[in-house]
Amino acid sequence: MPVCRERFGWNFGKLSQAVGFAAIAALAVSSGNAMAAACRVTDFTTRPLSSLNEVQRLSLVSEMTQTEFTRLHAEKAGSPNHYDLIAKADSVAEARQAALARLATVPVRSMDDMRQTWGSGLRNDDILDALQVDEYRRIWASDFLTDEELRKFADCISGRQPGLTVAGRPADKGVFNLTFAHITPIGIEKIATRVVASHNVANIAEFEEYLARIGMQDNYVARTFPLRLIDPARRAVVVMRAGWETPKFIYIPTYPTPDYFQ
Repeated sequence: MPVCRERFGWNFGKLSQAVGFAAIAALAVSSGNAMAAACRVTDFTTRPLSSLNEVQRLSLVSEMTQTEFTRLHAEKAGSPNHYDLIAKADSVAEARQAALARLATVPVRSMDDMRQTWGSGLRNDDILDALQVDEYRRIWASDFLTDEELRKFADCISGRQPGLTVAGRPADKGVFNLTFAHITPIGIEKIATRVVASHNVANIAEFEEYLARIGMQDNYVARTFPLRLIDPARRAVVVMRAGWETPKFIYIPTYPTPDYFQ
C-alpha cells in the first residue's frame, strides 16, 4: 500500500521537501544523463522529425547523441528529417543547449492545480517549474514511439543505466501507457517495485496489484501498464520506488500536447 493515495491529497511533508532536492539534482545531472545514455531513440522508430510536434522535437534534440546529431545535421532543407535548430548548430552540445533554452519557455506556471497540492514543503516556483519541464522533456523525447518500440528503448536504457527505467506514451483519451524496466545495480539483490504516491490516477490500486504480482525480483524486462487519469485535462504524477533506490517521479503531461509556441 503506498504512503499516499489520491484521497489523501499531495501534502507529503518530508516527501514534498525531497522534491526540492530532487529538482536541484535533476537540473545538475540532466545534461550528464543525456551524455551517458548511449541508446538512440531514432534507432527505434521510422518516423521523421517532421511528423513530431515541436516539444517532441526539442526534447529529442535535448537528449540526442553525437551520432544522431551527425546524421541529422547532414539532412538537407526539404528533407522530412531536416530541423533548423540542428542545422544551425555547430555541435551536439550547442544543439542540446538551444533545445533546452527553447523548452524553458514552456508556460508551466499555469499549472496551479499541481502547485497548490504540494503544500508548504516547496515554495521556490523556479525550482518547481524547472523540475516539471525537465521531467516532461524526458517523456516527450520518446512518447511518439509505439508501445513495442518504447519497451525496446526502455530495455536498451535499462541495460546501460541500472535501476528503475521509466517512459510512457498517450494511448486512448485519458489513458497513459507507462513503460518500466529494472536492473539491480549490484545484480544480486531481489527487490520489490512499488508505488509511493500518485496524483490524478484513477486505477492506481490496479497498478499496485500489478506490481505486487511481479513480486521480488532483481531484474525484469520492460513492461507496460495503462494508467487511467481521473481528469485528462490535468497533469498527473506517479512516484515509484524499486527497493531502497531513489524514488522515481513520473510527470504525465496533458494530451493532446498543447502548442506551447503559438
